[in-house]
Amino acid sequence: MLSKDISRHLKVRKVFAMNVDYRTDTGKRRHHNEDSIMIDNKRGIFLLADGTGGHQAGEVSIRMAVEVAYDHLVAMLKPGYSCADIFKYLTSALSKADHSIKISTKNNFSLMGMGTTLVMMVIMKSRAYICHTGDSRAYLIRGDIRQITRDQTWGNYLVEHKKTPREKIPRQSWHILTQAVGVTNKITPELKEVKLEQEDILLLCSDGLTDMLKDHEVEKIVRKYKGQYFNKTAFALVEAANYRGGKDNISVVLVKYKPSEAELECTICHGKSKV
Repeated sequence: MLSKDISRHLKVRKVFAMNVDYRTDTGKRRHHNEDSIMIDNKRGIFLLADGTGGHQAGEVSIRMAVEVAYDHLVAMLKPGYSCADIFKYLTSALSKADHSIKISTKNNFSLMGMGTTLVMMVIMKSRAYICHTGDSRAYLIRGDIRQITRDQTWGNYLVEHKKTPREKIPRQSWHILTQAVGVTNKITPELKEVKLEQEDILLLCSDGLTDMLKDHEVEKIVRKYKGQYFNKTAFALVEAANYRGGKDNISVVLVKYKPSEAELECTICHGKSKV
């Protein structure tokens, strides 16, 4: 398990501000935490991963994969980059994380089958750029709650490609991943661009949260704490999921966007996929 904030205590000049809250928890049923999160307020980089395969030793490999992706983004991303550049480096960061896990499993037979979901978000100027694979999610809370990402699961594949009615899909199909870092031969990540507005809240989370709470319940908790008690939001979400049973590891990252007047006047290029 990794919960790391590398920008804490740094003094940084910005033209926008972000309030950030996060938490990762083992849950009530698991004996170890395979989730991993990385927070960098200074650069506006946020990553969340949910390990698959149940390998206790895999925690280290998954943490390393997250760090590899983060280090690549830090090295490559610069202010003023185009949307296409940002998506390119998010995609290459995902590839490097994938390679890191595959090398780990190749060198350690006990880790065979280990993989991870990965959702990465970069906030630059008035935009959020999101790259994800697996079923960890990104949400936007603005007026209501909206899921930005699409779960890459067998259940969704049957709905979208086979036109299978949702009610006829076995429950377990919604938990079988069609894409995962370190497992899939060729990863096809989903890329999303979100134009941000004042007081928007972005949420990254593992399925340990969303399997226990419905979207409207998540929204209700976020709204309850969105003001001066925003730094209690992640704790409240995790506690609610644990109260419902806490069947899996639970991780959440929340970012509240607060642009300055100068930032509100900025415009940047259009990206590949908009919300």
